[in-house]
Amino acid sequence: MAKKTSTTNTKESFRSTTEVKKREFLQEETRKQLLSPFQSLAIFTTIAGIVALIFEVRYFKEFSYLVYTSRVSSIVIAFILLLISHTKVGKKHPVILVHILLFAIIMTFGVIIFLYPNTLVFNSQIIGLIIFTAALFLSWDVKNQIIVAVYYNLVFAGSIILNSKNVYILPNTVESIVLVLTISVMAIVASYINYRLREEAVTKSFEIALSEKKYRNIFENSAEGVFQITPQGRVKTINPAFAKMLGYTNDEELKKINFKEGVFRKESEWDFFTKLLEKQGKIRNFRVNFKKKGGVEIVVRINARINDDEEDKPIFYEGSVQDITQQVIAENEKQKALEALRQEKLRSDIAARRAQQESNFKTKFLANMSHEVRTPMNSVMGFLTLIENDLFENRDELKSFARDAKTAAESLLDIINNILDLSKVEAGKMELDEDEFDLKAEIHKAISMLSQKAKTKGVILEDKIAPEIPDKLIGDPTRFRQIVINLLNNAIKFTDEGKVEIIAEVKDRNKGMLTLGISVVDTGSGIPSDKIPLLFEPYTQVKNKKAYKEGTGLGLVICKEFVKLMGGEISVESKLGVGSKFYFTVKMRIPGEYKKEEVELKEKEASLEDFEQRLNKEISKVIESETVKKRLLLVEDNPISQNLELKILREVGYEVEAVTTGAEAIEAVKNGMFDLVLMDVEMTDMDGISATKKIRSLEGEESKIPIIAVTAHSSMKDREKCLAAGMDDYIAKPINIHFLKITIDQWLNSRR
Repeated sequence: MAKKTSTTNTKESFRSTTEVKKREFLQEETRKQLLSPFQSLAIFTTIAGIVALIFEVRYFKEFSYLVYTSRVSSIVIAFILLLISHTKVGKKHPVILVHILLFAIIMTFGVIIFLYPNTLVFNSQIIGLIIFTAALFLSWDVKNQIIVAVYYNLVFAGSIILNSKNVYILPNTVESIVLVLTISVMAIVASYINYRLREEAVTKSFEIALSEKKYRNIFENSAEGVFQITPQGRVKTINPAFAKMLGYTNDEELKKINFKEGVFRKESEWDFFTKLLEKQGKIRNFRVNFKKKGGVEIVVRINARINDDEEDKPIFYEGSVQDITQQVIAENEKQKALEALRQEKLRSDIAARRAQQESNFKTKFLANMSHEVRTPMNSVMGFLTLIENDLFENRDELKSFARDAKTAAESLLDIINNILDLSKVEAGKMELDEDEFDLKAEIHKAISMLSQKAKTKGVILEDKIAPEIPDKLIGDPTRFRQIVINLLNNAIKFTDEGKVEIIAEVKDRNKGMLTLGISVVDTGSGIPSDKIPLLFEPYTQVKNKKAYKEGTGLGLVICKEFVKLMGGEISVESKLGVGSKFYFTVKMRIPGEYKKEEVELKEKEASLEDFEQRLNKEISKVIESETVKKRLLLVEDNPISQNLELKILREVGYEVEAVTTGAEAIEAVKNGMFDLVLMDVEMTDMDGISATKKIRSLEGEESKIPIIAVTAHSSMKDREKCLAAGMDDYIAKPINIHFLKITIDQWLNSRR
């Protein structure tokens, strides 16, 4: 209820304010419209007074002085009032000036009637005509006309009453009095009608002015740009908001610019806009790019229509423009965010499905690993049990048991190495070494290691290496060889007849970098097309009924990761019953010169046959020369590993003593009884690194004793860490007896 009352009061207050403004406007317009007729009346009175003066003085000789004075007074008063009407005071009070002028005119005629009663009828008609004409001519309200009628009748009555009684016997006196009264009433009525008509006109003018002011305010203060343009693009009308939107200081500056060329970004957009507008008559929410004053583009939304004349000919286009650049930017950002969110959700879904798939794969993989690990382990333990219990018929069978146990152990080691490599890849810790090596030699090593297996199956194993491949390259030879061995091993495994061929060629050579393409082609059973996408998936095995051994499903995954680390890609092509082709690329650096240390390392990694030949020569030298056995110190805290290594070292001709801690190793070296130390790196009380540093800090020749690291860690970083601590060389477990013998003798001979 209170709200309704408040609304009513607001409306009443607004209505009152409007009425006050309306009255003020009416008064102001009355003053403006009264001033011009008054000035005309004053001029007319002046001229008419002069003309009347000439004739009246001539014919009214009896009272010529009084007539003259009366006319001159009215003329002077009219002239003075005319001058005053041009001043601020006169413009502010025109009603007073009109009353003074009319009163002066009436008084002049009253004087004439008083002096010459016989002119009563004529003058009363003249003055009545003047009063009536003034009522029609002057724009003022009725009350002023009533005032004029009052003093007009008073002056007329006074001029009669003050005259002699002869005036009453004049003919038409009564008619003149009636005429004066009638004219007075008619003048009032005419003034009222004139006022009402003028009031209506002024009211309409006031309403038009209010409406114009209202819409002018809207036009001038609108936040949106408002425009009127011709079909040719010329500006008719624009508001300040439009000019400001386009970077102009005023609308006049913008009116000099054509919309088609200076506002629209492209003329084609203007053509499309005009065609669409002419076709539809109006358009809403039309988006287009505008050019600002400095050339910056903004996005606007236009609502426009065609303003037609009666003959439906287009006169101009009009409408409003709104700058929506920030809105468009926000929409674009929102769209990008939504797209990013959608992509992220898609990636998350894929990752979730992949994680679930990998989880399933890992579950199956663990089950397979149980079989893969237990099978060779069972062979190792079985053959060792037979040997332990003397369950062999002769020495040849014993060697056979030992050889088979070794083969099974090597198979188990391959499985463990693959698992460790994959774990490093998944943890992101797999790193490549940078060494100088002979790519042809690495391929030949891989072939030599698998040649016996291929020969057993009756499969031909060949290589085709492009002659332009440099003799030396810089890369990771171990990982490269591992890729080649894995691919060759798979090819031989699934090929029952025919051949397996490895092809190496140069794909690109640029700025010291060589891109190699390696292909392994077989004539095996081939791979089903639906299985090919699974080949490089972790924990996945592609079954083949003809294969005697399925494998762990890790070899190709590891190959893929190694190839990626070497800056290349791997792919496969296969056809059932025809064969398969595995193809990969790697990038290697071309060295400028060889490094002595790397050459020595490659010499140590010569073929197994070379190791055996050199070992046989060394053993022969030892036997033939019957030299004194060298004394070695073995530092190993694992009793099983210690017993194994002691047996191996003693069998190849060394005198060996063993200790289990780093502290014992330091004390043993101080005695000066040993020629070389085999140092285990990982020990509980003091590791091999710390023990080596202690030995190197000793005084005397004991500090210079050769120390060779023996560790299960096999990365290049581990090797560098051992060498940095003062060790002379590095041997990785499991120990290869031939490589161990060569390394030890090398350092013993260098010391000699």
